[in-house]
Amino acid sequence: MREFNPFLLRHLGIYYMLIASFYNACLGFLAKILSQNLHSFEIVFWRNLIGLFIVLWAIKKAGECDFLRGGHMCLLLFRGFIGVCGMAAFFYNIANAGLSMAFAFYKTAPIFTALIAGFFFAQKLRALSWFAILLGFVGFLLTAQPSGGFALTDIVGIIGGLCSGAALASVHELRKYYKANSIVLSYMIAGALLMAVLLILGELYPKGSGLLKGVKFSFPNAYEWLLLGLVALGGYYFQLYLTKAFAASKKAGIIASISYSDVIFAMIFGLFLGEALPNFIALCGIFVIALSGVLLAKQK
Repeated sequence: MREFNPFLLRHLGIYYMLIASFYNACLGFLAKILSQNLHSFEIVFWRNLIGLFIVLWAIKKAGECDFLRGGHMCLLLFRGFIGVCGMAAFFYNIANAGLSMAFAFYKTAPIFTALIAGFFFAQKLRALSWFAILLGFVGFLLTAQPSGGFALTDIVGIIGGLCSGAALASVHELRKYYKANSIVLSYMIAGALLMAVLLILGELYPKGSGLLKGVKFSFPNAYEWLLLGLVALGGYYFQLYLTKAFAASKKAGIIASISYSDVIFAMIFGLFLGEALPNFIALCGIFVIALSGVLLAKQK
């Protein structure tokens, strides 16, 4: 019988999250390239539609699916809807705010995860946790550096963090009732449907404002199909390992803090794309956000 490394088994959730973070950074890198010709909503649409077939194939291969048998369909559907809202905001900022800054805004998600886990899933928040949450919002202000008001990308970033935080907290609860593939399936279905609606609205109202401004469907070429396929495949594995990470952990905040590693991966990929590193104040803000996550991980 094969023996497993005891250290790896004790830190399996952290190991899974590091893998998920690397896949997430790869997705951002590919999405940035695709955003030169495709709208970010269309990228999310194809990512989830192709990913839907991938997860259905995985479910068929596994020979079991508890999607309709878990008994918490409302929470499962909520996870799918709120998760894709967070991802759409994330991809929007990748296209419009730059790779490293988009990830910096996205990393406010664990702060909201801790808040939601405390208020809705009865995880007690201690004084250190409240301090860490406040510190995280200070980090966001340092990163955004608002002068005369927040930019649209700043607003989208904080909304995306809230949605992603709610999705992460719901995954931690759903792991008690559903297998990983079923949770990922809800996300893929919601993403394909919601983005299809937004793309249709963009075609019907080409002069739309706000997030619908400039939304247009463009059929991908052969090279873009290849990148979209890689995005979808990477998206499936990101969601799978993300789900596995929370399933292997007893505390949502601990694993959420490890997800900050994808900021480092994103900065490296951003350099390959010719993007400059964030300025000193923004880097300090990213560090403060990461520090808040580490402090949240101290909660027992």
